[in-house]
Amino acid sequence: MKMYLLTLLLLTASISFAQNDKFNSFSFEIGYGLHAPLSPGDKTSRSNFVGLGNFEVGARYQITQKLGLKVAYNNNHFEDKNNADSGVDYNRVSVEAVYNLGRHVLPYYIYENVGVLAHAGFGYARAKPLALRSAEQTGNFIFGFRPQVKLSERFALYADGSYIVNFKQHYSFSGILLSPDFQDKTGSFATLSFGVMLYLGDGRRHADWY
Repeated sequence: MKMYLLTLLLLTASISFAQNDKFNSFSFEIGYGLHAPLSPGDKTSRSNFVGLGNFEVGARYQITQKLGLKVAYNNNHFEDKNNADSGVDYNRVSVEAVYNLGRHVLPYYIYENVGVLAHAGFGYARAKPLALRSAEQTGNFIFGFRPQVKLSERFALYADGSYIVNFKQHYSFSGILLSPDFQDKTGSFATLSFGVMLYLGDGRRHADWY
């Protein structure tokens, strides 16, 4: 088993280095946008918490032209439009697989400058109700789609739509305890972000556009 894992790691490394000779693999991204709570809706007027408040920053490594890995940090500040003390502040970190879907759904003359990435993975979140000192921890699952437009060989603009599922929540998005006996529920929310990507490396092109 150890020999198999070592062989797999060496093979992955050799593929990565081989790809680096052809295209740039690393990118950095930063974005901001909207979020909307979906569930649970208990003790919460969800429309009051829809709005700007989703900040994201991340880094991505493309193993091949189609497949990559991404690590990211997100902050989601859910705040009641009518009461600044009502809400929850989420700090999230995640690891996701990224697939260049545009290579399959877009014709060649388009995907040289316009792309679509699909991403999915798992994360960890710390959620703090705004009116309390305590916070809870939860795991989550993320998936989404990201259309992007190349501005140059170093920069691209993107719009990202993602769906996040929290494995457990003890507090509503208003920061109120969902159950007096501290029973948890599965939660979810959606995000729509707009941002910029910076491509790093000595090569002429990044894997997204190679």
